[in-house]
Amino acid sequence: MPPSPVLPRLVAIVAFPHAQHLDIAGPADVFAMASALGMDSPYRLIVLSGAGGPVTLSNGLTLGTDAVANVDPASLDTLIIAGGERDGLMHAAGDEALRAWIDRAHPHVRRMASVCTGSFLLAHWGMLSGRRVATHWNSARLLQQYFADLDVDADALYVQDGKLWTSGGVTAGIDMCLAMIEQDAGRWLAARVARQLNLALRRTGNQAQYSLILEGQAGAYGELVDWLRHHLAEAISVDRMAQAAGQAPRTFHRGFTRATGFTPRAFLEALRLETVRAGLDAEQSLKTLARAVGFRSEVQLSKAFQRRFGLSPAQYRGRVAGLAQSDQHGASASRQRA
Repeated sequence: MPPSPVLPRLVAIVAFPHAQHLDIAGPADVFAMASALGMDSPYRLIVLSGAGGPVTLSNGLTLGTDAVANVDPASLDTLIIAGGERDGLMHAAGDEALRAWIDRAHPHVRRMASVCTGSFLLAHWGMLSGRRVATHWNSARLLQQYFADLDVDADALYVQDGKLWTSGGVTAGIDMCLAMIEQDAGRWLAARVARQLNLALRRTGNQAQYSLILEGQAGAYGELVDWLRHHLAEAISVDRMAQAAGQAPRTFHRGFTRATGFTPRAFLEALRLETVRAGLDAEQSLKTLARAVGFRSEVQLSKAFQRRFGLSPAQYRGRVAGLAQSDQHGASASRQRA
């Protein structure tokens, strides 16, 4: 007898007015590429909204969507909620038809996820109570304030808590979906997808690292931040920073503090320590990292790390290793269920 046809895994992405385009396109391209490269059980993608029809996204582009009422929730494998601007989130939160459909879908889907600020919608719909979650680093404090029962990880690129997945800001949704593919089809295929899309399978670092650097680069002292990143191994005084910025020391100190929220010395130390944390994630030695970012010794580095992050470099390594082991157990359990 001929083999039975393999049914695709249905992946639905929920959009709404003013949703972030990349929150939708990024995950869609990751799953589509995985299917194109060959899987025993490929993905089929659909984009949904409460009422269906064209939806105008935050960048002004219009996207065609299907109405949620036309899709049987029991047919879904993975359901992803995009993030977006405040007005769009409020619109989606007030869409009773969408909420009712999400309630029906929740027991059936193998995975329910959010990208970026989509976590506010999952929390509003009661899906995240008591969970550890991620969201855009700039919205983490607000999410924790509105939903006090959540454990919001402002640093994480993505978090898996059971069948619930949440990602950090915008492009972190791509990291999350690559991890999903690794669970479904193995590291080899996920690595091929990442390579085809010119991405890292696992980015080193975290949102906090990117936010500090990117926020600094985007401001009035962006060129100085780039200069600092390339001179971390050197002894850098505030006077030298002022000289690199082309300002008198006193003027520089006032302007930099006002623009970044950090004194120059505090910013430099934070930048060095975020670089160290990324190095620890990449399994570099503490001695190498201390030399690379300008600390006189491993002891000095360890004290500064403890002061900023509340744990020693060794404790941080142990925590990362524990989370990685937990992810492996989750992946193993997921494969066994499949």
